[in-house]
Amino acid sequence: MAQEGQARGSHKLVAQLAKKGAAATHEDVKAAVALAASSEYKLLRWLIRGIPPVYLELETTFEVKPQQLGAFVNHFAANAAIRDINILINGIPIPDIAQVNVVVAGGEV
Repeated sequence: MAQEGQARGSHKLVAQLAKKGAAATHEDVKAAVALAASSEYKLLRWLIRGIPPVYLELETTFEVKPQQLGAFVNHFAANAAIRDINILINGIPIPDIAQVNVVVAGGEV
């Protein structure tokens, strides 16, 4: 894996989030998962796992409308840093909201 000086893309952004810790903002997290800060997806929570300088990963949970789900998943499917995507669709009998859990592998710090 890349060293801190050589980290790029999502790996670098996850490492920067780990350094910020509790001071990280929603915009910082959206940038780490390559979403525009102006995106309509609601970021519910995030968790940074790993103890530097070992291996970091960023787990995020977003809330999206079912109509946006396809575009949202396609965006993440094209990102090699994404390790896991889990989708929970809520609403009976008609789905009204979806929660998407995305894990970004951050690499070494």
